[in-house]
Amino acid sequence: MLKRIIMLYINIAGLLVYLYTIYYAFTISGLIAAILSACLPVVANLYWMYQISTDTGDLFNNYNIACLSVLVGFVVLLLFTDAGSEQSNSEDE
Repeated sequence: MLKRIIMLYINIAGLLVYLYTIYYAFTISGLIAAILSACLPVVANLYWMYQISTDTGDLFNNYNIACLSVLVGFVVLLLFTDAGSEQSNSEDE
């Protein structure tokens, strides 16, 4: 049950961060930046985390916190569930 809740959180939060990244790239830099951000999500997240931090002067802005919360969700999923193991019980699926 915990595995499914964490996976749901990661999927929804990751989708929202992905869509916001594309929106932010479009509003700041235009269509080509939005297309590149859509094609390279992890690279785009790292780039826009840096760019937003330098623009605002705040390392702990809302975008960085949202990206880090998705990363923490992945870490929790891998540490506290059997999602990282090769064998899984058929009861969980």
